[in-house]
Amino acid sequence: MKKTQAVLAVVLAFTFAGASFAEDHPMSPKHRLHRQHARIEQGVRNGSVTPREHAQLAKEGHHINRERRQDLKKDGGKLTQSDRSRLEQQENQRSQQINQDKHN
Repeated sequence: MKKTQAVLAVVLAFTFAGASFAEDHPMSPKHRLHRQHARIEQGVRNGSVTPREHAQLAKEGHHINRERRQDLKKDGGKLTQSDRSRLEQQENQRSQQINQDKHN
């Protein structure tokens, strides 16, 4: 009985650790969003991103996040490969736009 409880405790610990690792992983969408936001804020602080560009980038970010939430809701909490590819392409375009705005 004690052996079963110990095994169960280890399995649960790894399950929860894996779930938190997925959210905190440097390549997760959550971290990508934070990195993009930091790049935008840096551009605003140093004047390379105008308030208008900032508003447009924020709007695009909200749009991508809304689509991600809708896709997750539609697919039962999982993103399909096509949804993931489409969202990643949109995030890549937003990242390129941030780079262009910062270096103009």
